[in-house]
Amino acid sequence: MRVTLRVLTILILLAITAFVGPACSKKVPPDPYKEQQRKVLMNKGRLVQDLARPANVHASKIEGVALVRGLRGTGADEPPSTYQQLLLQDLQRDVDQKRTAKSQIASLDTAIVLMETIVPPGARKGDRLDVSIKLQPKSEASSIQNGYVEKGELYQYMAADVIRRGYKLGEVNGYVTLDPDLVEKDSPVAYKQGKIIGGAVVSRSRPIWLELKEDERSAGVAQRLEDVINKRFSYTKAGYAGKKKVAEAKAGAARINLEVPEEYRDNVVRYVNVIGAISFYESDDELNERIDKLARQLLQEETSEFAAIQLEAIGSNNAKVVDAIKRGLESPNDAVRFNSAITSSYFNLRAERQLTAKILAEFARNNSKYRPASLATMGVCMKTSFDVDSELRELLSDDNIETRYGAFRALWTRNPNDYMIQGENMGGQFSYHCLNCGGSPYVHIAQSTRPEIALFNADQIFLQGFVDIEANPRLTIRSDEDDIVVKKYALDDGIDEQRRVGYKLDDVVRAIVEIGGTYPDVVSFLTQAKTKKLIRAEGADGEFAECPLAIDALPGAKAGSFKKVRDVEEIAEREKARDQAEREAQKPSMWSKMNPASWFKSDDKSEAGSEDFSLDEFDEANADVKSESSESEEFSLDETESEL
Repeated sequence: MRVTLRVLTILILLAITAFVGPACSKKVPPDPYKEQQRKVLMNKGRLVQDLARPANVHASKIEGVALVRGLRGTGADEPPSTYQQLLLQDLQRDVDQKRTAKSQIASLDTAIVLMETIVPPGARKGDRLDVSIKLQPKSEASSIQNGYVEKGELYQYMAADVIRRGYKLGEVNGYVTLDPDLVEKDSPVAYKQGKIIGGAVVSRSRPIWLELKEDERSAGVAQRLEDVINKRFSYTKAGYAGKKKVAEAKAGAARINLEVPEEYRDNVVRYVNVIGAISFYESDDELNERIDKLARQLLQEETSEFAAIQLEAIGSNNAKVVDAIKRGLESPNDAVRFNSAITSSYFNLRAERQLTAKILAEFARNNSKYRPASLATMGVCMKTSFDVDSELRELLSDDNIETRYGAFRALWTRNPNDYMIQGENMGGQFSYHCLNCGGSPYVHIAQSTRPEIALFNADQIFLQGFVDIEANPRLTIRSDEDDIVVKKYALDDGIDEQRRVGYKLDDVVRAIVEIGGTYPDVVSFLTQAKTKKLIRAEGADGEFAECPLAIDALPGAKAGSFKKVRDVEEIAEREKARDQAEREAQKPSMWSKMNPASWFKSDDKSEAGSEDFSLDEFDEANADVKSESSESEEFSLDETESEL
């Protein structure tokens, strides 16, 4: 009987457990902390680039319509157009110009122009950019020489059924500088297009960020990414005490916002590549094993670039990484020494500054392939190093013009007031530098970044021969007996103004500015003097020879950039699976498009994002449609006239 009761009790308890157990288990939620920890551990051994994609890292084009003023009869009263409607609305928003907007546009002293510039990734509010300027299609204006733009506005345009303008992204002010090469070649468009150098001021910062891949999105993964990136990088911010973190998780664990440290501002792509090479999670033993492997790869020419990026991602706080870089600096192989020196520069290793500066200066002198990156890196890294300053000053007297100007620009980037290159502000028009640096004399004109004239060994540069140059229709430079007469003809007040100076080039440049000449006037004078072979330099023997004049002689400014670093040990495996990968591939990864060394800014617009809407493309696509006036900022596709 007792056995029967015991069996019956067990059966009842089992029945209750079977019935109640599942119901109770459903009410117990999983531990969120353990779930996040599980996801983090699943990604052990992976890199940041395996979990997230960089976003907003392409160049972006912004455009606008503006009125060029001060043309003195070379402008035009254009027929109604879409551009005119846009410009009229912009002018009428200004209370002081609202009533006169239409008469300003109709004046023969003004012309409607299209503006365009490229905003690089990571651009900050207040940054200055060059702006390309051209007359609208089939404009009746004959020239924009001597013109200036005031309060021009830049937007990113979008088009669907109507043209839409987003937020104002930039403001343009400054004088238009013509392209000296087009003027010299007597091109039919030479006086109808130009550039305002450093004329655009960025109105809104252009941030970059990481987007977590869809299957990796979780609070734990996002927090871990933020932590490992901030452990590697921090930066100094004005008005902020101490160091500021660069990474911040946002938008429901789907996005990591990134700030760009100062030394990477001109090389955002390298910064993004280094972040992509940061380890998400690994043990100390695994890290040491990886460093040993990377140290071996750094000493091999084929893998040195990849290894340098990976070691840079680990950081200089690791003694084994520093030792690996030191061995690379002593390598007899150029590629190994170069890649090690670049990473050493970003590490700012105090004990290795002298050797690093010496290696980069050596490449700047003797290696055209590594010259651009070497000079650019010396400009932005190790800013407290006297060794770098000393090497750059010596490069100012090098035989190669690109090396000399690259060193000048690097010194200016480090410290605009450096005693070797310190310049003057010439009437708010341009920066003027008369250098006494040794080497042969030469003249340099900047057509990008900022208005700038540099005379290398100015005391040895003169004009020789009969001078008769028209910098603009109302400003001339002519020989008169033993002097040069710089004359500005009467405009509104009926009074001419002139200066009489000697044949020294420095004196003539200063005279042009003193009587009201602009930077474009000085550029026009110098390029015409070059064409007529009037600029001569005095040698050590007292003999005179033609003095070279260079325009934008930055090394590598028009050269192709470096390829993305790749782990060569994986190349064979990738090649075997190439056909299959091509079939399965979706869109190309943004990481694969990254270039780890965008060293000097290029004027080549071909790298800009092709998806941006262009005002030119709009008019070409709608050339046969009539325009109508509108009071809003939205313009229908039916509003473009046939002559455009």
